[in-house]
Parts: sequence; C-alpha cells; structure tokens
Amino acid sequence: MHLTVLDGLPADHQAAVRVWHAANVARFLPPSVDRVARIWEKLAESQACLVIGHVDADRDVVAMALAEPGRAEHGAGAVIPGYGHVSMVFIHPDVWGRGVGRQLLQGLHERASERGWSRTTLWTRASNARARRLYEGQGYRRSGHETTLGSGDSILQLERQAS
Repeated sequence: MHLTVLDGLPADHQAAVRVWHAANVARFLPPSVDRVARIWEKLAESQACLVIGHVDADRDVVAMALAEPGRAEHGAGAVIPGYGHVSMVFIHPDVWGRGVGRQLLQGLHERASERGWSRTTLWTRASNARARRLYEGQGYRRSGHETTLGSGDSILQLERQAS
C-alpha cells in the first residue's frame, strides 16, 4: 500500500485526532477527556512537526505522527539543538499491518532532518510488539531509559541517530 505523507496543517488537526482516537480505542485504551485536550494542545504548538498520511486512491487521513523539539530534563527543560522527540505515531486500525507506519516514519524522519534533528527519541510500551517492530525496523534502539506507569506497564525509550 502506498502512503502519501504530507506536512500536517491546522486544517488537518481534526483528521489527525480522529486517527489517534481510533487507534487508541482499537488497542483498548480509550482516551480521557483530559488526554484528548492535551493532544489538541500538542498539535497547536508552534514548533510541532506534524505529518499526515493518506492512501492515494482515497484522500482520508489514515496516519499521523507528531515530533517536537527534544528537551532536557525528560522533556521539561530547555530545547536541545539537533534533537527531536517523536511524541505520537498512530495508524488507523483499518490499515494496520500494511506498511503504512514505515512510510509515515520515513516522512517524519525526512522532516526531522530538514529541521536539523540528527537524533530522535520516543517512548513506547514494552508490551506493544507491533510498535517496537516498526520502530526497530526504522533504526530505533533502546536508550537505556525505562519507566513504569501506574498500571504497571513498562515504557521504553528508543533512540535513533540519522544516517
């Protein structure tokens, strides 16, 4: 399946949120009202790098990813030059397993390079084998940082150096 990856514009935010919501519901992680509000805030941030994807035959957005400048102090500190953090990668469940995530991340990495980000990181659940395969296939490796959610789920930080 061929995905066209485009820069996400404010007019695309609603479609991006729809993809994000559908993917979370399909993973049995329905988002809270507060989480939905936070996603809208992240999309509106001026330094955010949003990409969306659609299948050529259909203009509906089926994928979205968002990266933002990497920051010191686990995201709470100053921006670190050359570093981007991928905070969201979501694919509509209707197209899971069809190579969409790989193409979406490639488009996001191109834009990260254009911004001068030679290193990107992301966090993912250790139990999310599908996501880990996707990220590792795109060159991400464990950074050595790990945390545990209140639910007991282990979250891993993965890191990628631009080639």
